[in-house]
Amino acid sequence: MSFINYAAREINVKIVFYGPGLCGKTTNLQYIFEKSAPQQK
Repeated sequence: MSFINYAAREINVKIVFYGPGLCGKTTNLQYIFEKSAPQQK
């Protein structure tokens, strides 16, 4: 599901990571966090 706030120029989304253990879910989230700009955290 996503929500677009035109006034604030923001897009809010929910992403669900689903799968068995040791398939990279946590690694993907860590990568996204590391690559996002500090002001976006």
